[in-house]
Amino acid sequence: MPALDTPAFLNRRRFLTGAAATLTALGAAPAQALPFLRRTAEPETRAQRSLFMVHQRTGEVFEEVYFNGETYLQEPLDRFAAFARDMRTGEMGAMDPHLMDMAHELQHLIGAQEPLILTHGFRSSARGVRRGAANSRHHHGQALDLAHPRLRAGELHRHAAALGRGGLGRYRTFVHIDTGPTRRW
Repeated sequence: MPALDTPAFLNRRRFLTGAAATLTALGAAPAQALPFLRRTAEPETRAQRSLFMVHQRTGEVFEEVYFNGETYLQEPLDRFAAFARDMRTGEMGAMDPHLMDMAHELQHLIGAQEPLILTHGFRSSARGVRRGAANSRHHHGQALDLAHPRLRAGELHRHAAALGRGGLGRYRTFVHIDTGPTRRW
């Protein structure tokens, strides 16, 4: 057994991510495994922006600073595009950094220590989405469907409404946010 001062014991994030992945592999829904995941990184500076998300379908974790206080960082933006890819086709599309800003603000409204759960991100226009809009903002990297491990969709919707901009929809288990004109459903 490794000593308590080895990197294996010091890297809590790797352990927690592995534990959540193991629970998911054993049949637990990713949302059931999420209480084990909490931010442990240094708090971001006021000017920095970061996101802490878990992908509902894959269990992947995105926890990165994507804006350094002066500019958007291309490598984290590219990694977020891969994280938010269309799960049906594997296709990636550029994600609107202002959408990431909305998710960042929402996360800070509800408590940045817990991850948002990404249920849908980019959607390829190659295949229709059941009950989805033909010209959905998901096709343009301008929309995310999000849930939260602790909050119900109604509570998450109320917090997102406080942002006061963009599209906001409430569904049974998630909310939709987008960078389009302000509207609600």
